[in-house]
Amino acid sequence: MIKTKRLVTAITLSAFLIAISVIVQRFLVIPFGMPSLYRLSLGNLPIIMASLYLGPIFGAIVGAASDLLGATLFPVGTLIIWPVISSTLYGVVPWLFLKVVVYLDKKIKIPFFYVFLAIIFIVLELYIFINPSVRHPFNNNADPIMFTIPFRVIFTIVLTAIISGLIAIFYYLRKKYPKGPYEKYTGAPTSLAFTLMLMTFFVDILYSSWWKMFQFKVDFFVSVFFHSLILFILLPFQVTLLIILSNVYAQSPIAALLSPLKEEEPPTDE
Repeated sequence: MIKTKRLVTAITLSAFLIAISVIVQRFLVIPFGMPSLYRLSLGNLPIIMASLYLGPIFGAIVGAASDLLGATLFPVGTLIIWPVISSTLYGVVPWLFLKVVVYLDKKIKIPFFYVFLAIIFIVLELYIFINPSVRHPFNNNADPIMFTIPFRVIFTIVLTAIISGLIAIFYYLRKKYPKGPYEKYTGAPTSLAFTLMLMTFFVDILYSSWWKMFQFKVDFFVSVFFHSLILFILLPFQVTLLIILSNVYAQSPIAALLSPLKEEEPPTDE
């Protein structure tokens, strides 16, 4: 009887998250490029919540159902399978990656999120200082972009501002939310941020850029650029909202009832 009640509650919560995801992805979105090719939206947040709260199986169901239902109710063209796979991965990857990230964070004194940002900064700086130019990302027939001294200086200033801004934001979040019920589902803010960065890197920056190149003949590096830009814009909002919502959820009777559904909960940072 108790197991049946838990299952019914999990299905009901999944249906609610599916509905929220469809609404947000279809009505609270800023599209650019071809229709729905690139979207500035928090529509994948309910899918990530399903993954973190209910586990990868329910997360995958919520992800796939959200995309299929949204495409059926609000069609913008021919239904293709690639976005459905992306949405399904949104429901699986966060749960899996969070376990790995929390484990790594417990092994080193500095959150791995900051280490990853430092690696990104070093790699990009080395790239523009070692190479004299890069192929134009938006027009194959245009002249390559030359890495002149002024370009390198401006690039370094902008990149430093972006990385420093992210470090400041998540340092503030760690201070504002040092410990709390939310950690049962998300880990520390920096752990969650690194998890979402890894998810976006594999699902959007690599996989989605590949299928958009294959399906729409879009230059791969154009997609990489736009998906990376979307990542840096949305990341602080995603983490903040997930922490707030997870705090509420962790203290709700629904969480108390559904916690046995998860075989193993992600450990928290110390």
